Amino acid sequence: MLLRIHCTNTMNRLAIMCGASVLIAASIFTGTASGAEPQFSEKFSMHVDPAAKQQLGEQTYNEVMTFFHSAEQAIETKDLEALMALYSDNYSDGDHDKKSARQIWERIFSRFEKMAMQHNMKLGKASSDKNMVVFQCSGLLLGSPDPKERLITIDNWTNQDHVLVKEAGKWKLIGTYGPERKRLWFDKPMHPLF
Repeated sequence: MLLRIHCTNTMNRLAIMCGASVLIAASIFTGTASGAEPQFSEKFSMHVDPAAKQQLGEQTYNEVMTFFHSAEQAIETKDLEALMALYSDNYSDGDHDKKSARQIWERIFSRFEKMAMQHNMKLGKASSDKNMVVFQCSGLLLGSPDPKERLITIDNWTNQDHVLVKEAGKWKLIGTYGPERKRLWFDKPMHPLF
């Protein structure tokens, strides 16, 4: 009888331990654990050349990826303040500065409901202290003027250099450079952020 109770208790503990392990693994892989990355739209995608992680090191790479994910979340939720917090006060893109970038995002957010982005990025350069990185990126900014309609391309870019700098411990976009071309609604060529 004592053996049967001991075996039953051991089996119950094993079942609880295995069950807890399965629940923890399931929450990690499905993104339901607390502190998990935000759930993006099904249209969001970001492919980064794996060599970037090796070149930057895991910590810097993760910080930069957090920057890009924060930008995506701000765009999908149309959180202008969170988005503009990712710009350096010294931001420059041709004739544009942080103030004009804000006006462009205000216009985009007022005209489009659902939004998402797609990126294909490759690390171009990094400073020796890893406080400045340049990613060469091609991608799309997508939106829908009506939540019931399909997403359309608002903007697209090819081989644009996105220059990020670390200011007061946070990554900020200081500039976007690449070949100029006319874009939807803009009086000056610009790709606003990515």
